[in-house]
Amino acid sequence: MRIARIIEYFPPHIGGMERHGLILSEEQIKMGHKVEVFIGVGDKKLLPAVHKMPLQFLPMYSKTRRFCFNFWAYFAVKRQYKKNPYDIIHLHGDFAEAHFGGKLSKKLGIPAILTIHAGLNKKLLKPENKKYFENIKKIICVSQDIAEEFKYMDVSADKISVISSGINLEEFDRVKDGNIEDIKNEYSHSIIISVGVLRINKGFNFLIDAFKKIAELFSKTTLLIVGDGPERDKLKQLTEGISGITFLGKISHDDVVKYLKAADVFVLASISTSGDREGTSTSIMEAMAAGLPIITTLVGGNSYLVKENENGLLVEEKDSEALAKAMIKLINDENLRQKMKEKNLEDIKQKDWPIIAKKITDAYGK
Repeated sequence: MRIARIIEYFPPHIGGMERHGLILSEEQIKMGHKVEVFIGVGDKKLLPAVHKMPLQFLPMYSKTRRFCFNFWAYFAVKRQYKKNPYDIIHLHGDFAEAHFGGKLSKKLGIPAILTIHAGLNKKLLKPENKKYFENIKKIICVSQDIAEEFKYMDVSADKISVISSGINLEEFDRVKDGNIEDIKNEYSHSIIISVGVLRINKGFNFLIDAFKKIAELFSKTTLLIVGDGPERDKLKQLTEGISGITFLGKISHDDVVKYLKAADVFVLASISTSGDREGTSTSIMEAMAAGLPIITTLVGGNSYLVKENENGLLVEEKDSEALAKAMIKLINDENLRQKMKEKNLEDIKQKDWPIIAKKITDAYGK
């Protein structure tokens, strides 16, 4: 099967959708399929066939950039199709991608699949917006939470599948103990870590505020923040006068895995915004694979992955006090951390990418 994948953001840009697009493509290639990827941001050399939008001067995350990317991808896929036809178009996004990709599907006469990685904009959940998805054969939602939102638009349930992202467990198995110990020795304990694009919806400002309380109680505790994004400068300003916080910035995924395995607790303080909400968090799944107890907020698909007092702790969004109490609880209870570690290492086995990639590829034909 020849697959055209349209995905605006791609590694090394940090994000769950980006890793999803790369590893799904790699797994489908291993399965014998031909995959061509059309990206707006990222490294063309990561896969054999990657086409990149030329308009790199456009501001990141802007509506203008997104429109231009989808407009470019429409014609880029169309041109490549004339040279060597595709069997399917796999889109990653939501309304905009469904609109352009649906028109492309109709024009070329091949099916389009859409994967939605985060919660939909609530302002657009109206029956009249069902039209955006008319030419999409299958909608894959990474969480049940997202799938439920389609009821507001009266989209047929037969058109929707819930398949979470996956993670590559091999990456966690091959990390050397010496590398982990080097990181542990570099920082004060306990090590709390959070990974994500530094955007408003990740709630890093609430995490920093919560850690301020932790730093006052535990003088030798570290908070590592992994990632980059538009909120970086504002967040760094918030850390002034708070000891123990380190911004690691954008690092390789291999290094992300090392830091996760060296940490003691993982925190994701996501919040819901009108157009940017959590799906099934890849960063949570990777923390599970590293054997970390999880603290996260009750938004999006987080509660799908984290069960209270089983493999982590759940708190309300935008509640720094609750985040701090959860961190204190895990720092003080080694037995609970060990129990959650064992639970996460067992549960995550069903999220290995070969299993997830087969489910997604099988969904193409349904």
